[in-house]
Amino acid sequence: MTSLSAFELVSQNLLSIGAISINDFLSSGYAHELVQKHDVFHQGLSSLSGSSDASTSTPALPPAAGSSKPKSLAPPTKLDSAAAQVSQPPVAVDPVAQLQSTCSHQFGPSNRVLKFEFLEESVDRKQCILTIGRPDGSARSYKTEPVFRRRVDAQAQAAAIAIEHDAINFIIRGDSDELKAKKGVLLAPLDDTQPIASTSKLSSNPSSFLSSNSSSSFLVAPELTARVQEIDACCREWRGDQVKPCWLDFNDTAASASSNCGAVLKIQLAPHCYRVYSCQPAFDTPAEAREYCAGVAIKEGVMEFIKHGNGQTTPQSDLASSSSGTQPESTAPRKQDLQSFYESLPRPFDEAFGDRLAYEINAPVWLGKILTKAKGARFSAEFYRLVSTFDGRPIADWIHPQSTDLQGSVLRLKRPGECRTYLMEPRFPTYKNAKAAVSFLALSQGAGKWIREVSADLEALVTPEMRRFALKSLFPTLAQEMQRLTGSGPRFDCYTTDDAFGCKLSVDVKPKGQGDAASVRCYEVPATYGSKSDAKIAVAYLAAQQGVIDFLRRGGEPLPPGQPPAFSCLDGQPRLAPNTTASVESRSNKKKRKKKEKEGAGDEGPPAKKQKTANVLPKKPGGGAGAASLPKKPDQGWSQRSTSIFVHSS
Repeated sequence: MTSLSAFELVSQNLLSIGAISINDFLSSGYAHELVQKHDVFHQGLSSLSGSSDASTSTPALPPAAGSSKPKSLAPPTKLDSAAAQVSQPPVAVDPVAQLQSTCSHQFGPSNRVLKFEFLEESVDRKQCILTIGRPDGSARSYKTEPVFRRRVDAQAQAAAIAIEHDAINFIIRGDSDELKAKKGVLLAPLDDTQPIASTSKLSSNPSSFLSSNSSSSFLVAPELTARVQEIDACCREWRGDQVKPCWLDFNDTAASASSNCGAVLKIQLAPHCYRVYSCQPAFDTPAEAREYCAGVAIKEGVMEFIKHGNGQTTPQSDLASSSSGTQPESTAPRKQDLQSFYESLPRPFDEAFGDRLAYEINAPVWLGKILTKAKGARFSAEFYRLVSTFDGRPIADWIHPQSTDLQGSVLRLKRPGECRTYLMEPRFPTYKNAKAAVSFLALSQGAGKWIREVSADLEALVTPEMRRFALKSLFPTLAQEMQRLTGSGPRFDCYTTDDAFGCKLSVDVKPKGQGDAASVRCYEVPATYGSKSDAKIAVAYLAAQQGVIDFLRRGGEPLPPGQPPAFSCLDGQPRLAPNTTASVESRSNKKKRKKKEKEGAGDEGPPAKKQKTANVLPKKPGGGAGAASLPKKPDQGWSQRSTSIFVHSS
């Protein structure tokens, strides 16, 4: 039975694992060194991270001999360090405990600096996002890939990624002096005491949705339609007051037509677990746009996401808004500068931004370059402005002349059959910053990776083997067979849709003007290729697979039973069989020609003997009778005239 009090016993146990008093720590001058080097102080705490009641379950350790006060903080000698390395086995450092101990040491034990958020796509696909928020308002986020079965593994990986990205130094010091100097006025304090109302109406032209019946110009909310009410009822049934649909309206200011209203729907289950749906600005009223957008969301599975998103299995309608809800994150955004928003996005990025600042990266241009390289993918990016007018009061008392404007943006990234929407609520002073912010958001959520994957899949449609086979065998064979049958080559008709190429191939076994439906075959590939050459190779390869070579070689006749087709592909290597029919026909034609020549020789007799002929020149005056001779070469500079020949020297 020990005579120590409970406080003394706890203090003794803390000292035995390497803890020191706050006064000694602050007066030592080694505070930053101890935290940066992760010494025994952190290693000791990491050993306790797996048990919440370690202080009561661990027996008190006897104090070291001759030690009645905290250990000295003087740097250890080389002998002491060597002895410690020999006597103490290495301790595995838990990254989560390492971050927690650093935060506790820096901001006190009751801090809320670390926030771990778990996203569950399925039982075996869990993801963790760690957000580190300092009291000064600066924040950093770090994310894992959704590949974990256990939350604890995802949490440890997120903490490890954070440490790799210098999170401990950020916890202790915040932004570096160099970064603060680069930012300059970007980090000037902003008046963020006025949050956007949760029921705020947002549009790209607020005045277009204002009622003109009164001088105060109150905003009028759109009526609730059937599908909008269906989504709202599902949220209440499965999520209670914790999740509410967030509707935003916008329009296309560049469109001249009156039907230019669009809508965006955001369903957010957690700070980083949400889905966004949108429709094009092609409707007469916001109510029509919301109804259509709700239909799109239902078709894309929003009801299933509300019910079972992030691992939920049963309805939680009894959840109150006072619980750990998600509404403040999405419906009450505050004024923000672009650099702070960029730094708060989860790391690591798929893009190699390096250490550049947000304005140096120019996210819209960066995204545009990625789209330009995706030849044939038919991507398009549409940006729409969002403007929020607010003064912190409810919607019914929201008077336009007394309010302040913030800018937001909607990005619709589309290709045939797919559309991804990225939403940046109005929280920036300029639309330029809002457009850059939504571009950063899209890139941080894998938009660049998605574009590159689609582009790579399209490029893989024409393999190197297909290209080699087409250039060396297929194109020459098509041209040869068509020339033999019709005297002309195959007909390739290329066309474009957006930035993609398609192609049609037509072949005929009869000469031009004599063909019919049975003698003509057509083949086509859609506009999914990045160049004309790829489209031509693809359609020719498709035609070869469907028997165009046999069709041409047999003059339109079907292939006899049991005869293998000319085209084959073994082990990924396409090849064409030689034209045996053409070889037989060539030998037969040669025999017929020889036979015909012999028959013609018997009827007409032996060929006439060729007679030698000579050019007889006219008789030269003064020459011998009947003699013909060439004129002599005249002297240089003279000309000699004969009856019909003039010769000039050069």
